[in-house]
Amino acid sequence: MTEQNEQKTLFKQKQLSENEKSLPQANTDQYLKNSIAAKDVYILLTQNTNQEALLEFQQFFKTHYKKELQLELLEPEKIYHEPNAMYFLYTDDAAIKNFLKTHKEETLNIAILPHDACKETLLHYGISKDIYEATEDALNEKLRINDQLLLCNGEVVFQKVSIGNVQNLSKNVFESSLYSNIKEFFNNLKNLRYQAVTLQTATEQKIYTVISGILVLEDYMIFNTLKTMGSTSFHDGKLNALIIAPKSLMSYIYHLAAIFFYHKFSWGNLPKNIGFISTSKLNIESSKPFDFTIDNTALSAKTIELEIFPSNLTVGYGKSLESYIAQTEEENPSETVSINHLPKGEMRELLISGKVPFLKKASDEDIKEALISIKESAKISSIFIALMILSTLLATVGIFQDSTPTVIGAMILAPLMAPIISLSMGIVRSNKTITQSATVTLALGILSALFFSFALTFFMPLDIMTSQMSSRINPNLLDLFVAIFSGIAGAYASSKEEVAKSLAGVAIAIALVPPLAVTGIGIGWGELSMIYGSFLLFLTNLFGMILAASLTFVILGYAPVQRAKKGLVMPAIMLAAVSIPLIFSFYSLMLQSSDYAKLNKIKELSMKGQKIELNILAIQSSTKNKAVIECEVSADSHLDQEAYQALGAELSKRLQKKVTLHIVPKIVIKQE
Repeated sequence: MTEQNEQKTLFKQKQLSENEKSLPQANTDQYLKNSIAAKDVYILLTQNTNQEALLEFQQFFKTHYKKELQLELLEPEKIYHEPNAMYFLYTDDAAIKNFLKTHKEETLNIAILPHDACKETLLHYGISKDIYEATEDALNEKLRINDQLLLCNGEVVFQKVSIGNVQNLSKNVFESSLYSNIKEFFNNLKNLRYQAVTLQTATEQKIYTVISGILVLEDYMIFNTLKTMGSTSFHDGKLNALIIAPKSLMSYIYHLAAIFFYHKFSWGNLPKNIGFISTSKLNIESSKPFDFTIDNTALSAKTIELEIFPSNLTVGYGKSLESYIAQTEEENPSETVSINHLPKGEMRELLISGKVPFLKKASDEDIKEALISIKESAKISSIFIALMILSTLLATVGIFQDSTPTVIGAMILAPLMAPIISLSMGIVRSNKTITQSATVTLALGILSALFFSFALTFFMPLDIMTSQMSSRINPNLLDLFVAIFSGIAGAYASSKEEVAKSLAGVAIAIALVPPLAVTGIGIGWGELSMIYGSFLLFLTNLFGMILAASLTFVILGYAPVQRAKKGLVMPAIMLAAVSIPLIFSFYSLMLQSSDYAKLNKIKELSMKGQKIELNILAIQSSTKNKAVIECEVSADSHLDQEAYQALGAELSKRLQKKVTLHIVPKIVIKQE
């Protein structure tokens, strides 16, 4: 079907008779009074418009609005000057843009009629595809306002300006298939390029950075895949620029995944690799030409000048934008510049050279602030010594008292985590000063904890194994996981001031001082197994935390991978060494769990004709060939040695291993 036939069909399908449709007389009178009182009403059109269809529309307009329409061929170079006339534009996007560009300083009344070749215009102005609804909206005074034009190098922009690679940010991925999104996702992975630019806002603020892409919108509400902040940018006198600059391959992959498979960003909380500028004018310059598009029209230039031009044209918008028009407020001259996370300094030069790091690099300011804090934490001070002594004494008393709250208080007081975090940073940055200072501080803290816990035990007239002691002499891989996660949390909290308050929680989780206190108690009692188990737990926490914190600092960008490799070797070896006994302990724990599950199914047994009830209190140890079980045996009379032997044999048969029983007999007398 030709374009003329399509247009003719459109008019014929929508042609109205008095019996089919008519506008309310009251509304018609209002439109006549407010809008059609102009001297002349024109339809500006192009040569390929169907004349027969236009004649039908002329007749409709004359019937319902009591006004004669004048048809006029739109000439690209002609300037229209009649401020009291009404101009209906019935043409394609390019012709409408050219008309707005050439008449932006004229005082004219214009309206848009839906045309097959003006889809961008219809979307921009929210105009109905139904020509009669569009006409009704065009004459509604509530929908007629002075237009604001987004200009890019003097050209009118309806939708967007895309500079470089905006990674599909401006598209609605839900309109594409999953296969298409995945394919484009991997294509973008190979298309990460950076270009040095200078940005200058309306207030002449200059920004030197690098970009992989910039997306410029006059009004972000037209992109329904971008969340707003509960407000609109409609006619606020400012353009909105999204500046895309991933600082690493990992952040770029995350950015692409969010766009292609989630595609929801909030303007109030953009990803850190995206900067945001809202201003009335933005100049973008580079030493090399940009490849950019204006509403999908490809162009290239070294300088891009963007501005919001407040024109004198009064334009009729569609009813779909009525709520936004009603909310339109006076222009706010203040601009928004959110660029704190854009590349600068050393990172800027690194990206320009094409050396994109796999993991992100922390900013120079962040590294400087972190090093200042960590250097202070690595030093020995009277406060550190005092807190170390007090936390050790408190932990030792709490362990003897078997008081969990007291032990937790000691964990919070303990200052050992600070030198451990400092040591981790010193290792990854190969900073000998920090490493040596933190090592000395840590060693002094350990020795003071052992000495004061031993001294208190020596004078303590108690020799009782409490649950606080027994729980710290059999470490396994689970304790290593606690140390690793605590190390990650500690390093992250140390690098982020806003989460530093979480350090107390990390200290509780890692529990550094209580194992040392138990070791000191073991030394005081001369219990080698107690010394071994508790100190193994401390070493597990220590090396697990050092290695995890070091890796976290690398991931957060506080040290390059190449520099950190050498320093990480020794903590990794030490952690591997302490992990060997932990693996055996964890294997034993697994066997205990398996044995307990089997034994827990046994509720009653019959021994020599007598029913007994079995209650498993604990499985003290378990290997592949034997198990030590503590259990409670309930019967209505005393059981002899032979019955207990039979019970052991039965349990050994069930577990398929040798069993040693620690039995707590219980006689239950039931009265009839």
